[in-house]
Amino acid sequence: MKRQISRLMVIVGVACFCVGTVSAEEAIKLKTSKEISGSIFGTQVHFVQSWKYKEVLPLIENAGFKWIAEGCPWSQIEREKGVLKMPDEKFPHTKKFIDDAVARGLNVIVTLDCPPYKLYPTEDFEAFKRGYANYCSFVAKSLKGKVKVWKMWNEPTNNFRKRVKNGGSWNAKEGTDTVWLRKYAELTIVGAKAVKAVDPDAIIIAGSCVAPVNHHFLDILKEKGGIELVDALLLHPYPFKLPPEVQPYGGAVIKERDGIDAADDDHTYLSILRRLREKMKAVGMKSTDIYINEFGYTTFYRTLGSPKGGDTVYEAFSYEAQAKYLARYWFLHLVGEVKAAIQYDFHDDSIGVNKHPEGHFGMIKRKSQNYEPKPAFYVVQRMCALFSDPVKLFKNGFAVTANPDRYLDSKNWKYIEPSMVWDGQEIQSLNRVEKYLFKNADTGEVLLVLWNAVRASDRQDLMSTVTLDMTDYAGFTGVDIMTGKSFKVNASTKDGKTILKDVVIPDYPVIIKMSPKK
Repeated sequence: MKRQISRLMVIVGVACFCVGTVSAEEAIKLKTSKEISGSIFGTQVHFVQSWKYKEVLPLIENAGFKWIAEGCPWSQIEREKGVLKMPDEKFPHTKKFIDDAVARGLNVIVTLDCPPYKLYPTEDFEAFKRGYANYCSFVAKSLKGKVKVWKMWNEPTNNFRKRVKNGGSWNAKEGTDTVWLRKYAELTIVGAKAVKAVDPDAIIIAGSCVAPVNHHFLDILKEKGGIELVDALLLHPYPFKLPPEVQPYGGAVIKERDGIDAADDDHTYLSILRRLREKMKAVGMKSTDIYINEFGYTTFYRTLGSPKGGDTVYEAFSYEAQAKYLARYWFLHLVGEVKAAIQYDFHDDSIGVNKHPEGHFGMIKRKSQNYEPKPAFYVVQRMCALFSDPVKLFKNGFAVTANPDRYLDSKNWKYIEPSMVWDGQEIQSLNRVEKYLFKNADTGEVLLVLWNAVRASDRQDLMSTVTLDMTDYAGFTGVDIMTGKSFKVNASTKDGKTILKDVVIPDYPVIIKMSPKK
């Protein structure tokens, strides 16, 4: 088959691979970050951990991402008490890296955390807060005009809670009396004030990676008069061992664990977002914006060993399952209308080499493996090209049905979709076809996205009749997000409806494009 190369990216002295090698049937024109005016698509970078930004940023740009997230550790800024300096060439993740990223059309989120605990022990929390405010002010001045969003601390549930050593559970079951969470709220307020004093237009995001914690955090912010300082809430909604549509929240057993319903009883991710926005409105936040600052799936090798002898919350997913699940997750972020969705992380880290789950979240492999792409890299390239601005969720579209909309049981044998028991709560995949509409505001083109929300498996794909409750569109063509190839769509009209016959719906998204009739 004739091969068409749309872009060739050469990493000098390290690797050479084509980031846009596609077949002649490729239905998608790939775009770089510069060619995209806006989107939610983003990825976490770790230049602070010796990633090579001159080698990695061109790959991120060619993938079409619009956002990146990185830290600017306090411990590197203030090595001597009272003396604050931006890191030197050994730590190029600050000014030079950010200048390069902005020039490539990327928006930057910077996390403000990682204190020099020897200089600022948390036992003297008032001094700790003053030091944090000075650090936030200094970094905001140094990077003003370059950074879009400032994040107040990373995963306080895990990092801040353990360091302050003042008690309270990981899920803040004690509610607004949770001591560590009250202190995190105080730190958020002083940090936000410091940044906004330098840059009043700065966007401040804050919150916990754990969904129920954010509900109590908002109550504490309101109590302390800090609700106006935070522009958006953040979340790290890792599914761990679960498919992306469901999370380990919701249901009677987990409500008892958390003391709060952070999700509906169906455990859905979209219900978590809805409930958070309801809470944000209730406490009087000026917006209900949500930033997803980390999410992802790891591809580590469980058979080579792992922390605690394999006792880990993470599943060891195949490369193909990672790609399928990331595609499904990004569509859920689009449907949930988050401001940015930051995948963790762009390339594999060196943690534990092959054994540790956190070393294998990347969409490409590490430098020692020549930045070899995993299937997820090509999937996100296509998604960035197809679902960035001006394409948005088509809220007032038309009804869509699929028949069948799930696997059918035989008369004698019932198939049970694999489930997970999490802290005593059984959680199953949605086991249904997900159907969402998007629209290009410039062209009027509509994109129908379909996937079977089951665990990635060896079962044959569904073949369904898809009915659209309208006859206003024509020119139906299909796109497979995993291959980038187009496929034929058999469309007809009857009784004021459009019928798409024998549509193959796999366990990853396929897109059916259509244009308004002239």
